Amino acid sequence: MGIIAKQSSWASLAIGIGVAIGAVNTMVVLPRAFEGVEAQWGLLRLLTSWGIILSSLTLLGTPSGIMRFLARYDEKERPGVLRTLLILPTIGLLLVLVVFGLFGHQILPLLNAEKGESLSNHIAGFLLITSAMVLLQLVRAIINQQLKTAILSWVDQVWQKGSYLTLGILFYFKQIDFDSFLNWYIATWGISALFLLIQAYNLPQRVGKTWNRREFKQILNFSLFSLLAGGASTIAFHLDFVMIGKYIGLEQIPIYTVGLFLGVLVGMPMRASRPILGGISASFVAKNKTREIHALNHQSARVNFLLSTAIMSGIWAGLAPFQLLLPEAYRGLEFIFLCIGFQYLIISINTVNNQILGFSKWYKLSLPLNLGLVLLTLASNYVFIVTLDMGVKGAALATLGTAIWNNTWRLVIVSRKMKTHPFSWPLVFIALIGSACASSFHWHANVFSHPLIGAAVQGILGSGTTIVLCYISGFFPELRDGVRARISWWP
Repeated sequence: MGIIAKQSSWASLAIGIGVAIGAVNTMVVLPRAFEGVEAQWGLLRLLTSWGIILSSLTLLGTPSGIMRFLARYDEKERPGVLRTLLILPTIGLLLVLVVFGLFGHQILPLLNAEKGESLSNHIAGFLLITSAMVLLQLVRAIINQQLKTAILSWVDQVWQKGSYLTLGILFYFKQIDFDSFLNWYIATWGISALFLLIQAYNLPQRVGKTWNRREFKQILNFSLFSLLAGGASTIAFHLDFVMIGKYIGLEQIPIYTVGLFLGVLVGMPMRASRPILGGISASFVAKNKTREIHALNHQSARVNFLLSTAIMSGIWAGLAPFQLLLPEAYRGLEFIFLCIGFQYLIISINTVNNQILGFSKWYKLSLPLNLGLVLLTLASNYVFIVTLDMGVKGAALATLGTAIWNNTWRLVIVSRKMKTHPFSWPLVFIALIGSACASSFHWHANVFSHPLIGAAVQGILGSGTTIVLCYISGFFPELRDGVRARISWWP
């Protein structure tokens, strides 16, 4: 587990810095920079969401294919296999550029009749950001497969969010207009791709000069499967923004974004460890190491769930005073946070379990699950947002419901097919400890003289006591071993 700890620690540092930058930008800068023109922020988010959705379809599941297929070949065969894997996304991206370049002004209004004009007015940016996202995902997969994952977090979290914050500050002080803001924002994605390309070039893995005809059929079959299955979770995530913009209005997207950001923080530990865990899971599954798979499944579930629970406890404890720091339009986020936070708690338990299914010979069973995820996302969002008129709270509830549905089925399939699951008794006690700590320090907003002090103190108490009690109870031996390695006298 040494490589996991090393890569995850560097990734965690980058994610921590990125979270701090993102918090300042999402909670302080952007709500005030776009005050009165929230629809512009909504347009930016909608443009990004459509770019991510389209790039996920364009990739044809190639990032998963890179993780799945390269682990099965020796170093001499990998360059040719990698070249073969890159053929389909290259064709897919060229097709997207041609189709949307020629007919984008007619297609985009079909995606969103009311807001289609806003999208089609920025067709060049739409294609540029989609192209950059395609390239980023391909390079990320290669870096993940080589177990050099920390750089990904530094680019995604520090550079990407840092540049976004800089643009937000410039826009807030009216040093740039919205069109300049949007153009520079799109450019940051291209620069991110350039950074990762440089990193990938320094890795020993290379793209071959010839392609592997023998494996193309198998890769094609996997890619056609992944066209419908591979990017379903990403598409489902961003469909929330699309449907909020379509049925409620662009100005409501920023409110949901703020609540979502708080919930996404709960998934920080999972995001730090998932890339390296994915590479190791792929290797274990390819070599049929059953005992190692089961141990990795249990340990990752316990550690990720513990850390995620601590974060959620801290946020919930300090949420009341924290909301006083936001503009009035962005308050009342408790329901959104709880739904998104619980979603990430579920995913944190199931991180390796989901990867096992994707890398196993039963990976095609995820097709109906992923299709169901997208369809259920569309249906539940429509029911909660439109039929029940719950607004952004409905979008959050729909997200939680689809997460429960999708992860439950994956647990059942992996348990039956591979005889492994992520559950252990420590998860129950960690949940009880986290709930008790979150409730104990969830005080009123006016306990301290300033809401910033209250949010900080209550948040630290909520998270800190959760970690300490779990440590004392013996549920976090990794922390004890890590401290002992540095402090010899530690008990």
